[in-house]
Amino acid sequence: DPDGYIVTNNHVVKGAEDIIIKLYSGEEFKGNDVKIVGTDQRTDIALIKVKTKKKLPVLKLGSSEGIEVGDWAIAVGNPFHFEGTVTVGVISAKGRSGLALPEGPVYQNFIQTDAAINPGNSGGPLVNIRGEVIGINTAITSPSGGNIGIGFAIPIDLARKVISELKEKGHVERGYLGVYPQEITEDLREGLDLPSTEGILVRDVLPNTPADRAGIKPGDVIIEFDHKKVKDVNQFRLMVAETPIGKRVEIIVWRDGKEKKLRTKIGQFPEEIAQTTKEARDLGIMVREVSEPETGVAIEKVTAGSIADQAGLKVGDLIVRINRRRIKTLKDYMQTLTEENKKEVLVFQIKRKGKTYFITIRRR
Repeated sequence: DPDGYIVTNNHVVKGAEDIIIKLYSGEEFKGNDVKIVGTDQRTDIALIKVKTKKKLPVLKLGSSEGIEVGDWAIAVGNPFHFEGTVTVGVISAKGRSGLALPEGPVYQNFIQTDAAINPGNSGGPLVNIRGEVIGINTAITSPSGGNIGIGFAIPIDLARKVISELKEKGHVERGYLGVYPQEITEDLREGLDLPSTEGILVRDVLPNTPADRAGIKPGDVIIEFDHKKVKDVNQFRLMVAETPIGKRVEIIVWRDGKEKKLRTKIGQFPEEIAQTTKEARDLGIMVREVSEPETGVAIEKVTAGSIADQAGLKVGDLIVRINRRRIKTLKDYMQTLTEENKKEVLVFQIKRKGKTYFITIRRR
C-alpha cells in the first residue's frame, strides 16, 4: 500500500540477511529501512515494509474470483535481472494443485497462465486487462528451468486474507481439525464401496484434537464440512484452514454405508504457533505437538537443503530435548529456540522408530 507495505513470495526473502528494495523510479530502500513484517510458508507469501515519509505508487488489488479461462493475463517482474519486464498471455486454468514445488506451498489453488514467467518473476504481480492484481507470480513447470508457457500464480483473493493477518499479527492463524486426509481413487471407491470419489478418506486421527473429540475415526470419509461439500484433499485443507478458530462446525462422514453427523469446535493449527519466531523458521522444519507415543514435538516437514536437513533430522522424528532442555509442548520448543539463539550449536535429542539419537545442528 502507499505506506510502504510490499507483498512478495516467502521463498524470495527466506534466509535473507540484507534486503534491498528498488522502485521503478530507481529509488532504493535497504538496511534498517526494510523489515520483514511476516511470512507464511504454507502459502509462500511474505509481507515486507519500507520506511518512507512519502506515499508510494501502488497497483490496485482486483479479485481472482471472477476470472475465466481465456481472460488476458499480464505478468510483471525482473526475469534474469531484466527489470520491469512485462509479458502477456491468458488464464490457462484455475484451481491447480498438487504441484511438487521445492518451497511448497502446502495450500495450493494456483492460477495457471502462459504469460512468460521465468526465474526473477517470483513475487511479482499477475494483472488483468484493467491493470488490477489478480495473482502473485510464484512458480513454473519446466524441464529446462525456463519458460515453456506453464506458469503459476497465487490467487489474490487467497493472498489477501494472508496479507491482512501478517500485517495485523505478523503470522497467520489457521483452523485445525487433526486428521491426515487422503484422496479417494477409483480403486478405493470400488474397494470401500463408496458412492463417489468426492470427499476425503481419513487416514489417521491425531489424539486430543478437534477431530478426535468429534468422534472421527480412521476409515471415515468426510463428505461435508461446515455445510459445504468436500471435493478433494486440497479443497478440504483450505476449508479447515480458513475456518475461524473456536467455531463450532458440523461434519458429515460416510461410515459403514451411511451418513453420520458429527460436531466439534475448530482448534488452532499448532504449527503456526511454533513458526512465529525467526529462530524457528531458520532451522527449516515444521513441527506439531503430539501426545503419543510420548509427549513432545514431532517434525512434520523438513525443507530440502536446510540446516536441519543437512544435519539429518527427518519427518516423524520426535524432539524430546534441545540442549538438554525437555520439550513437551510447542511453547517449550519455541521458548528454547529463542533463549538458545546465541549458541552456534544446538543438540537435538530425538526418538526415531523407538530408538534415541542425538543430532547436532550448527547455525549458519
